[in-house]
Amino acid sequence: MSRKKTLTSLILKYKYSIIVGLVSLSIVDLAFLCIPLIIERVIDILTLKSPSLKDINKYALYLLGLALIMSIFRFIWRYFLMGAARRIEFTLRNEFFSHLQGLHFDFFSKRKTGDLMAHTVNDIETIRMACGLGVLIAYDGIFLLVFIVAAMIYVSPLLALYAFIPFPILMLVILKFGSMIEERFEKVQASFSDLTENAREIISGIKVVKAFVREDDEVRDFGTVSTQYLNKNLHLIKIWGVYEPLIAFIAAIAIVIFLWVGGRSTIEMDITLGGFAAILIYLTMLAWPMMAMGWAVDIIKRGNASINRINDVLRIEPMTTDPTDAVEVDIEGDIEFKNVEFSYNGNRVLKGVSLWIPKGTAFGITGGTASGKTTLIELLMRVIDIPENQIFVDGLDVRKLKRESLRKGIVFIPQETTIFSGTIKDNISFMNPDLADSDIKEASRLAGIYDEIMEFPGEFNARVGERGLSLSGGQRQRLALARAILLEPRVLILDDVFSSLDLKTENLVLKNLGAIMNGKTLIVISSRVPSISGFDRIAVFEKGRVVEIGNHEELMAKQGIYESLYRVQTIQ
Repeated sequence: MSRKKTLTSLILKYKYSIIVGLVSLSIVDLAFLCIPLIIERVIDILTLKSPSLKDINKYALYLLGLALIMSIFRFIWRYFLMGAARRIEFTLRNEFFSHLQGLHFDFFSKRKTGDLMAHTVNDIETIRMACGLGVLIAYDGIFLLVFIVAAMIYVSPLLALYAFIPFPILMLVILKFGSMIEERFEKVQASFSDLTENAREIISGIKVVKAFVREDDEVRDFGTVSTQYLNKNLHLIKIWGVYEPLIAFIAAIAIVIFLWVGGRSTIEMDITLGGFAAILIYLTMLAWPMMAMGWAVDIIKRGNASINRINDVLRIEPMTTDPTDAVEVDIEGDIEFKNVEFSYNGNRVLKGVSLWIPKGTAFGITGGTASGKTTLIELLMRVIDIPENQIFVDGLDVRKLKRESLRKGIVFIPQETTIFSGTIKDNISFMNPDLADSDIKEASRLAGIYDEIMEFPGEFNARVGERGLSLSGGQRQRLALARAILLEPRVLILDDVFSSLDLKTENLVLKNLGAIMNGKTLIVISSRVPSISGFDRIAVFEKGRVVEIGNHEELMAKQGIYESLYRVQTIQ
């Protein structure tokens, strides 16, 4: 099913609510349009030689009744029309966010976070305006225009004809400026995305900025992006600056024509004073529909520009779902890689990697930077899709396992630890907020961070701030580890998560992990060879290949890469 959206498709989804709103708006408008006709009758009565006070009181009651009707139905149209627009915003934002969750990791590596934030907030807000205020103004303008024209023709067809002379010019102005507004607003939204991304990068990297005394440079760079956003807006404002006054000027021309022609007709007694007053009031009312149509085009064109940006993301296919024959299993922990080949952007990252990690094994992986270690694990976790018959879990092709089943049985903690804004307790219990406090505290002890948490103001209820900036790198890594421990995985994979720990803390955490994962599979990727020297098996990667494998004693005896790294890192 196509995910492409249009303003029409969004509106039709809540058509009943919108219809009720528009009917109520029509009743308000009709009541409003009756007022000049009543005023016409009152003026004509007053121009008689002996006006009747009884008739004046009657029309006064009519006006009071119209005011009451307008008040009631104005509430109804606002509730249903604006409510429908808010529901459209709610549904679209949730659907868009849900779609983002299903997209491949590669998508997020290529798209700026600030751009996606602008889509989620600013663009969808603009679409809401188009579906709510845009529809309201467009309908109200057209409805009033039709009935005002009908009323004017009813009072005096000839004067109405003269008053409509500027209308063809108005239509040309709306069509011409509408396309220009849409084009320039798209550029404004794109510039806003750049501005949001720039601000996000600077704020999230504020520690680095301050460490390298880059505050003035970042202020200057942000000023440049901000200036570009300002210029794009000013470019759009130039259109608005001409567009709206031009429409108002055309409306004024219609009034001038009427005053000139209508005044003569009244003097010559071709029309009564009441009729003249009625048409003049209708012409004054007519200024709003003319302005409304221009405003509606502006809002709707903006909505079209924003929905085009939203559709650019919705068109991207989410990650492939599980095949129909995918199975759900309780993973035991036996993992095998068979001649795994993988290329990224034309570069061969893995070259015929074959490994067997038996259930219950503590398996270490080490090697140089960009040697393919992390890529191998991402293939196992199906972060990256691979061909069949290369990776097996408990004897089953990993592609035949349901993703949920795979990621429930295998917990992977990447090197880049994610900490969410909130309390320490919230972060540790992220996967299960209903966990008992005793379980959370025990997990923090096993991760070697309990004593440090108890020193924070508020202890487990201490807030860690945006992205955990108030924590050190080692503290963030151990919070993520405590989070994983609570999941009680059959297979735990750690990607260089001890890089920010001192040796004493690292040894304590590894000792605790050894006890927790006894009989389960533990895989640790580490550039610090001594950290994994006590593991059952260790694989050494170099340029996408496994060049050495064995336990510590076997690898030291080979006097190869592992032995060299171990001696350098232990200063032997």
